[in-house]
Amino acid sequence: MVIKYYGLNSEYKNLASVLLYPPREEIGNYPDSAVIQHLRPIDQTAISVEFDTIIATFANLGIRVIQIDPAPLSDDRWYLYNMMYCRDLLFMTSEGAILANMANKTRKEEVRYVQRTLTSNGIPVLHAIAGEGRFEGSDALWVKDNLVLVGVGNRTNREAYEQIRSILGKMRVECVALPSYQKRTQHMLGTLQIVDEGLVLVRHEIADKGVMRFLQERHFTVIKIPENGEVLAKQAMNFVTVSPRNILMTAGCPETKEIYLRAGLMIAAELDLTQLMRGAGGLACATGILARS
Repeated sequence: MVIKYYGLNSEYKNLASVLLYPPREEIGNYPDSAVIQHLRPIDQTAISVEFDTIIATFANLGIRVIQIDPAPLSDDRWYLYNMMYCRDLLFMTSEGAILANMANKTRKEEVRYVQRTLTSNGIPVLHAIAGEGRFEGSDALWVKDNLVLVGVGNRTNREAYEQIRSILGKMRVECVALPSYQKRTQHMLGTLQIVDEGLVLVRHEIADKGVMRFLQERHFTVIKIPENGEVLAKQAMNFVTVSPRNILMTAGCPETKEIYLRAGLMIAAELDLTQLMRGAGGLACATGILARS
């Protein structure tokens, strides 16, 4: 079978290719973490080891890794501090990518680097969110192959949603806006993860009632994930689905892992992501999804 390294209409089909950015030396022990939206200083040597492990894990699973080219496009170096959270920077469709327009000014330049990398790898860019539209890729999820939900609130606005809806409409894909104003996570992806047809994991204590109603109306089996210490401090819900009901997750989360196993999920690997989490994100945030087969 020939694998195309771009194209997406699912959150759970077999993962074929991903986009990553292993941060360089600039990220190490930045003197004021809050200025660059991090929780604590990051050790550059340690996070390099973490990304080496992430890349090797994907490779061992037969998943192609494309890395963002960081060669400067301008004198603005802010793009280096959070570009490792690649999921925010694009949303992939079956025909190509929709590029983000970041809500936070410190991250706006990052999208230019993604666009260059996609183009150089032969991946089409269908649209870049423009004007007053604000969109981050972690707010868009494939519900099924002809339906996408977009979380509108914290990081994505209505103007961006209308642009996305227009692009998807040309593919005969329906697009639905749902509220995303939860305070413990910035994006819809941080609230719910679809891991198989009709099966979704939800942080039900923070999810908007409209989101829960949407899932119930579409007859999803909802696995409720509590706001335990592992979810709050260790990014236990910040996982990547590599095939139906099969996930890569953060190491050191036995309570949440047990919930996953009881729900019928498999754990492909558990990764130590201590440094990545210091930047206020996890594995799902770091993984731009380019193709599922």
